[in-house]
Amino acid sequence: MIFFRHLFVKVIRLNNWFLLLSTIVLVLTSSYFIYFLEPDTFADPFEGLWWTMTTVTTVGYGDVSPTTVSGKIFAMFLYIIGIGIMTIFIGKAVDFLSVRKRLKEAGKLNITTEDHIILINWTKKASITLEELLKTFNDISIVIIDEKVTKTPILHEQVEFVHGNPANTDVLLQANLLKSKSIMVFASEDSVATSQADGQTLLIATTLESIGKEYKKNIYTICEVLESRHIQAFQHVSVEEFITANDTAAHLAARSILYNGSSEIIRQLTSNTAYDLYSISKKDAWKTYEDARAELAVQGAMLISNGNDLSIIKQLSAPIPHDAKLFIICDESAYERIIS
Repeated sequence: MIFFRHLFVKVIRLNNWFLLLSTIVLVLTSSYFIYFLEPDTFADPFEGLWWTMTTVTTVGYGDVSPTTVSGKIFAMFLYIIGIGIMTIFIGKAVDFLSVRKRLKEAGKLNITTEDHIILINWTKKASITLEELLKTFNDISIVIIDEKVTKTPILHEQVEFVHGNPANTDVLLQANLLKSKSIMVFASEDSVATSQADGQTLLIATTLESIGKEYKKNIYTICEVLESRHIQAFQHVSVEEFITANDTAAHLAARSILYNGSSEIIRQLTSNTAYDLYSISKKDAWKTYEDARAELAVQGAMLISNGNDLSIIKQLSAPIPHDAKLFIICDESAYERIIS
């Protein structure tokens, strides 16, 4: 018993790959050896494999078993050694999965997901954005990067987490930045001054730009800027879009006072209501913006812009570029009809 105890202690301390290889070798060798010992009982090596597997996993169907003395002696050896090694192997496999789960929740694993959205800094606005994304898209993957949160803030099959400083290149690459679809940088909520929060956002945007230049990859970046007067500081950084939450709220409040009900229109477009904002591509039949506007109106949709260009209402006779990104307002059923 002392011998076997020392043996199993050494087996437990073995390298996982070596233990896996040893287990496979033991099973295959035992399958052929029992076939060699009792060819009359075991018709072929596969029959020996069946008996070996049912033995080392302690299932023991009993449909086939050794009948000779040598076969039974070998079976007793397999009971002691084989079952012990298999138990240790299964235990290590379960432990590996458990450790991997803990590392994943702690944001320590490398992200292998592609064409995903990265949300940087876990804030209240990030939480609302994530909720909206999950409601709208059933097949999109989302990666959260945050330094202060030590564990994934949400357990969801579409959400992964990376813990670390988002201004650190290694952390961004851990989130598989180069294979991502787009990145949203939220302003920190821990800073007292808006200038400090926007400064942190600028630092992250600068890091993203440097990674894009180094790997010759266009990284589509959206930044939340607390004050629009700080946007000029971002002009040398390749940021595609800005969200100025504070200024937008103030502007919307003023318009609501002047034109009662205007804020409710914006609220509905930014909430999970019947009508929403969608993006579509140009159809071959549409030569001008007027062609698109007329057909979309028949299908219950309103053409708003081409990308961020709202001036198309003044140039309806102008040709639509082939790479146009048209934005429309409609309900979900109308959108499904249009894209189909």
